[in-house]
Amino acid sequence: MSSLDTFVQVAIARADEYQKCSPEQALTYACEDIVDNELGSRNFSSQHIEQWLQHVCTREDIDLPQIVVGRATRTSLASADIETHTICFRGKVTTAATALHEVAHVIVGADSHGVLFRDELVRLARAHISVEYAALLYGVYQGAGLEMSPWPASASQR
Repeated sequence: MSSLDTFVQVAIARADEYQKCSPEQALTYACEDIVDNELGSRNFSSQHIEQWLQHVCTREDIDLPQIVVGRATRTSLASADIETHTICFRGKVTTAATALHEVAHVIVGADSHGVLFRDELVRLARAHISVEYAALLYGVYQGAGLEMSPWPASASQR
């Protein structure tokens, strides 16, 4: 059994922890957690996240969402409000992976965690975290049975 198979099995098992989510959303979150636990991504203080997101949004040729920093909660690290073009981060520190998750929602214009969202998140991770991170995320998503576009599509640039 490869390490990818192990990550996939752990993600599938961990999806049960997201009881208030749809099965697809729970599995998407679990896959992201596994990859971030394995490879990690840069941490940003609440004071520096907006500056980094300005760089990301400029490179992606999108308007910078309004950034709100709120109190930490147990149930959510961040959220995106598509209607108001706002991202709310909860707590004093946010990872690049969490920030890009919310940017992916803004770019695809949907709250769901379907194939368009996952494809966009993998593309953003490839561009702004690393190819290794994006490849593992893609592999775990696909191995867990979540629909994905072909890997080369993640290299597309806006």
